[in-house]
Amino acid sequence: MLAVPSLEGKVVTSDPLHNQKKTAQITVEKGGDYVQQVKDNQKKLHTHLKKSFVRIAPAYGSPEKGHGRIEQRAIARLGTSAMKSSFPHSRSIIAVWSRRTLCGKTSESIRYFISSLEPESRTEHQWHRLIRGHWGGVENRNHWSKDAVWGEDGTRSRNPGIVGNLALLRNAMLHIAAEQRENYGSLPALTEALRANPAHAFRLITQRLHG
Repeated sequence: MLAVPSLEGKVVTSDPLHNQKKTAQITVEKGGDYVQQVKDNQKKLHTHLKKSFVRIAPAYGSPEKGHGRIEQRAIARLGTSAMKSSFPHSRSIIAVWSRRTLCGKTSESIRYFISSLEPESRTEHQWHRLIRGHWGGVENRNHWSKDAVWGEDGTRSRNPGIVGNLALLRNAMLHIAAEQRENYGSLPALTEALRANPAHAFRLITQRLHG
């Protein structure tokens, strides 16, 4: 099993796949806090959250324009406890509503989250930034790079050591790629160059280790 570093002062966000009690427990034990999205893979918890917000009407913020659509968001958070939610170290449950208008058609959706942070430890704006930051930073940018360019989701190994080490290498390469982008222009171009010259790829990693 991989050793988990200290998470003191960090907030770990995750999508529904990682909405697990063990993940929450380890995060807090290591000094961090968590914000986990909840869906039907945690059916009992998901039902509990839906019932908790059923009487709350969303107070939508100002419309935002982008990517050819108009979007409004609303957020509400309530206090909870590990006993109420049956989820370790939980202190708050959060609902995020989205209203999108595209080509004259409007749709609404709601997402639910659970967190070890106190409900009032963040303003509504800060909660929005924290939650949107996961999808903008981790999912949209890092995950897309590691999956679409490097095929991370196609990894067949079920050995946690191999999978973990490959993930560490990909994360290290993302950092290196950011420094090399000026020389190659894009991540796919850098990947092609390193594929053609494995010795250069090895040098980039080892100079970071020894530098």
